[in-house]
Amino acid sequence: MKKGIILIAAGIILLAVDIRIPVGREYPKMEMVEELGEVIQGKIINNLIGSRPRIDIISDVLGYILLFAGSLLLLRYNMKMVWGMLLIPFDIYLYLTIIRMPYVLALKDLYLKSAGYHFLMTAVEILTEFFVIKGVISAVKCLQTEWNINELLAGWILAMFSKGILSGIHFFFGRGIFYLSYSLVMIGATAFYLNRLYVVAKFKLEGN
Repeated sequence: MKKGIILIAAGIILLAVDIRIPVGREYPKMEMVEELGEVIQGKIINNLIGSRPRIDIISDVLGYILLFAGSLLLLRYNMKMVWGMLLIPFDIYLYLTIIRMPYVLALKDLYLKSAGYHFLMTAVEILTEFFVIKGVISAVKCLQTEWNINELLAGWILAMFSKGILSGIHFFFGRGIFYLSYSLVMIGATAFYLNRLYVVAKFKLEGN
């Protein structure tokens, strides 16, 4: 159990910390289409797509793999964790597809799918973490740590709410100071609920 919890915690940390750098060749030139409006297209092109792929140096893909591995180890304690595991390949698919799309799509098709996949990925990631965290709680909960679990859930809800807000900030304002500042809220909430998870898991693993 201990190894599974450690892997899940490590995966959550990797997903929470988001530091992206530009890599690879530039995307093909993008032009506006009349149907969507210049403002929306501008936000999609400048804030979501950018001029070239941007890869997270704190790898999201590795984070998903760690979540999957940790969930696999804890699966015997709660079979419902399989729902989170089934979503993880879809998370990775969306992550890689978003990076690749500007090379294979153009104009309206590219802009609509970029925006749609951006928000869809956020929703799927939150749902994935929901099933994983719910499974972990079921594996380690006991009467003596009920209050700590409530704190954990409060921290998780704040972290996921912040993740959704960050998705909107990214779309409307890009990854500027506003985005970086608010990301500290999500990182802080994540650190808090992982600390509560540590307290609960330690109590359980010590045989109490």
